[in-house]
Amino acid sequence: MQIKDYISEEGMVFSPSVTSKKAALEVLSDTLAHQDINLSKNKVLDALLAREKLGSTGLGEGIAIPHCRMQELESIYVTMLKLEEGVEYEAADDKPVFFLFCLVVPEDANEDHLQLLASLAELLDNEQLRNSIQKSSNARELYQILTQDPKHLAA
Repeated sequence: MQIKDYISEEGMVFSPSVTSKKAALEVLSDTLAHQDINLSKNKVLDALLAREKLGSTGLGEGIAIPHCRMQELESIYVTMLKLEEGVEYEAADDKPVFFLFCLVVPEDANEDHLQLLASLAELLDNEQLRNSIQKSSNARELYQILTQDPKHLAA
């Protein structure tokens, strides 16, 4: 199970105007709601905020992976938000977050959920990939970076 199987160019969002963790989650929720007619922005946002109350999904290195499971879903959705200015996110390293990868999965897809989180964490552990993401300037470029063979990113 690879993250590239669940992302789309339409799910890559660049936002220069986001200034808070909640605002970032709102942008992600809105993007996800546009990908599935069964999703409402408010339900996605509520689910993401509830998960954040359990503990921050800010990993460090400017990255967060907000995620949740929802009953309304039949498919897995992944979206990515790149911020021009980092936001306070209570990340593990206490540094601002610039890149948010959001996973929303069906309620009963616990194993898939965990596999995708692990796959994404492993992918983002690659410093060269993170640098490429940082340099990306549009959704197409970002999508191509995230879907290329990770062997091309070997340090």
